[in-house]
Amino acid sequence: MAWSFIKEVRGMKKNSKRVILLIFVLTVTAFSSFSQVQFKVIGMVTDSLKNPIEGASIRLITKKDTLRSTTDLSGNFSFPNVSDNKFNIVAFALGYKRYNSMHEVDSKTKETTLAAIVLKNEGIFLDDVEIKVKANPIKIKKDTVEYNAKAYNIRHNDKVEDLLKQLQGIEVDENGTVKAMGKKMTKIRVNGEDFFTSDLKDYMKQLPAEIVDKLQVIDDYGDEANFTGIKTGEPQKMLNLVTKPGLGSGIFGNADATSATSNAHSLAVNGNTWAKSKQIGFGANYGITNNAFSKLDNMSLNGNIRDKLNKNLNITGGYSLTNNSNKSIVSNYTETFNPQGTIFDLRENANDSKSFSNRINFGLNGATKKNFVNASISGSFGANRNNSLSSSNKTGFIKQDLLTNAEVKNNNPNVNGNINWARKMDNNRKSLSVSFNFGANGGQTNSSINDIIKYYNATTNILVKDSLLNRLVSNNTSNLNVGGNIQFANSLKKQNDSSGYSFISMSYGISLSRSKNLQSTRVEDQMGNGFIVDSLSQNYVSNFINQNISLGFNADKKRLSYSFGVNFSPSIIIGEYRTTGESLRNYQLNFSPSANLSYQIKNNKTLNFGYNGYTTSPDFNKIQPVRNSNDVQNIIIGNPNLKASSTHSANLNYNQFGQKSGLSIMLGLSGNFSFNSAVSNTVFLRDTLNTLKQQTTYENVNGIYNIGANYSIDKKLLSNKLSVSYMGNVAYSHNVFYTDNVLNGSSGINLSNTFRVSLSEKKYAFNLSTAHSFSSNTYSVANQNVKNIQILALNGGASCSLIRRLRLNTTVSKSLNLGYNIYSGNPLLVNLGLNTSFLRSEQLNLAIQANDLFNNGALFRSTIINNSINENRTRFISRFVQGTLSYNINQFGKVTNRLRPSANQDPF
Repeated sequence: MAWSFIKEVRGMKKNSKRVILLIFVLTVTAFSSFSQVQFKVIGMVTDSLKNPIEGASIRLITKKDTLRSTTDLSGNFSFPNVSDNKFNIVAFALGYKRYNSMHEVDSKTKETTLAAIVLKNEGIFLDDVEIKVKANPIKIKKDTVEYNAKAYNIRHNDKVEDLLKQLQGIEVDENGTVKAMGKKMTKIRVNGEDFFTSDLKDYMKQLPAEIVDKLQVIDDYGDEANFTGIKTGEPQKMLNLVTKPGLGSGIFGNADATSATSNAHSLAVNGNTWAKSKQIGFGANYGITNNAFSKLDNMSLNGNIRDKLNKNLNITGGYSLTNNSNKSIVSNYTETFNPQGTIFDLRENANDSKSFSNRINFGLNGATKKNFVNASISGSFGANRNNSLSSSNKTGFIKQDLLTNAEVKNNNPNVNGNINWARKMDNNRKSLSVSFNFGANGGQTNSSINDIIKYYNATTNILVKDSLLNRLVSNNTSNLNVGGNIQFANSLKKQNDSSGYSFISMSYGISLSRSKNLQSTRVEDQMGNGFIVDSLSQNYVSNFINQNISLGFNADKKRLSYSFGVNFSPSIIIGEYRTTGESLRNYQLNFSPSANLSYQIKNNKTLNFGYNGYTTSPDFNKIQPVRNSNDVQNIIIGNPNLKASSTHSANLNYNQFGQKSGLSIMLGLSGNFSFNSAVSNTVFLRDTLNTLKQQTTYENVNGIYNIGANYSIDKKLLSNKLSVSYMGNVAYSHNVFYTDNVLNGSSGINLSNTFRVSLSEKKYAFNLSTAHSFSSNTYSVANQNVKNIQILALNGGASCSLIRRLRLNTTVSKSLNLGYNIYSGNPLLVNLGLNTSFLRSEQLNLAIQANDLFNNGALFRSTIINNSINENRTRFISRFVQGTLSYNINQFGKVTNRLRPSANQDPF
């Protein structure tokens, strides 16, 4: 028993030592844990266009451990428990270069926000691996619609323009103008970098579609807004091309010789060398046309360069020269509604013009993590001469004929520049932006105008009398303007690491301009003696001062970005008439709001809203109370009491794409409402010959607005090869104007709908569409109510490559034109074409095109201004055969000598 007691005591001693040791270890561990200060590190990962990258892998590496995270939909990441103030951040994502950076932060800070991590594109090469995956054609983000080029059929020798024509919501017209959901798109970038001149038209016809991996249509607020995060105003549509791996540099260009049976011939050459740090381009063309309807003699030269002075600073420069000669014949038919009756005016204009212009520009831009700078200066000089012979035959309420022979010469030099600087401060929580701009331009115009007016009896149509007026008009103008803006933004405290950022901003801007105009009119009598007519001359100076004060709020969350603000714009116009001693004072105070919202409802489904207001001061020519008698049938006198007009615009857009269903929907609503609009007031007066002539003044009115909707619905079938789409727009407009001091109005309805089916295979493709447009305008003037124009069109096109190096194509369209007063016919337009290539490298190409085989072509345009409808018809030779011989150079990447057809391209 004693022995067992001793053993129990010894056991208790051993257990006590273990307990004490365990307590000591826990105490040291706890002390160590409490002695280490833990803090949060948050950041964001974007591409070079500031678009967030989802799913990027992030590593935070300290001396003791490695923490891991991935970016969310908005590109944000966070590490909530970091115990060392010195660490490495490593970021990587598929298709981008690996990022590695060392950081040291204040250990007393509980939360640290890192500067945005920008990942650059990197080529990924796979040897002897073929992966066949159904490509997702569209990816929709908050402010970007991204198209996957792999989902579309790109055939050999297709250009970016051909690829754009396949994309839903994108329209490319015959002149190369590109619209995205009804908005014109002019700027282009490649891999997020400025590309040569950044002009979309210049390069979408040159760049081969084979190098493109993705096309991104971006709502762009400008480079400074991307840097500061302060996005205000209405965004512009920008196209960014993402190239395939390894094809982000190269040499491309072509030399073309074209000849057509319409006696039209041209030569063109352009070349471009493209590297990451340097871009050099040049171009030249010469063309002549000489036929019954037009005579053209056009020449142009241009060159541009873009290079890096250092890692963060780019320099650009460019020069262009044009020398054009043009002879043309244009017909116009105008109906003008008036309470006293309708005036019908048929005009024929024969113009012979020559123009010469050259332009030079330089630019500097760059950005670091803390600073942004952009500066540019440009200058140009142009000289123009135009001889015109026009006839006007007025019938209806006024019966007159006017024959005018005019010669006009003018030159207009100008120079302008700007500089913008922005800086981020206080760990990117504050920013300051400063800008300055200036401009100067002048003009000298000398006109010799000879008018013969014939007056007819309104009942018998018998010539009553005629009048001859010969005038020599000299006009000298000069304009000078300077301005500047300063903006300060301060971020608000973040609620949590995934809430994004928010800024409140304040800005002040001022612009000053001074304009001079000296016009003298000399009239010759029947004996050839000349004398100055004071009533037809003017000498004035105007000064315009405008200020703008803005207050705004910007926020960018995971799925939601929005901004709103208010603007106050006080302005004053001061005019002085030196010949009469009169003066003018016009004060304005304008107010306008703004708001923008982008919401990602879920993947591939977005909603965007924009509301902006802006004011426009009246043009000085509309407020100066001096008679302008350049048009002897319409004397213009300004109204010095005009107020500034304000316009409020709103738009709502919804985009969605179903990856499984292949159905994409793009819808848009828009509206514009104007207040204090400056509209014309046309009255009829008796002249010295007791005949009627028009006199126009200007008044402020409310009630001008238009609302509309556009829509595009597209369904992809057969692995994206077959596309069925329905698109269109509907718009309603309301206009008000004065006639004989009486307020009148007009309303218009415009409808346009297109149903299209297209199939694209490797060896052949076709499309078939039917389109209908309807325009109806109703006028309140003297119960002259309705004017309707309708066009019904059937269009089809096909191309095939049945044998190697040979492609045939055709387009057919039939339209029914209803409601025109100028004869429009119902043309059937048929075009046939053939393309073939030569040489082993296929760099030599021959294209033969036969246009309008049945000679039905004509160019029509209808416009509506106040109480007038104008129809225009330009006559030209539409039936001709054209041949083009072209030598192309397309060398992209470091290894390949030229592009070769890939898996989704037509090998023929």
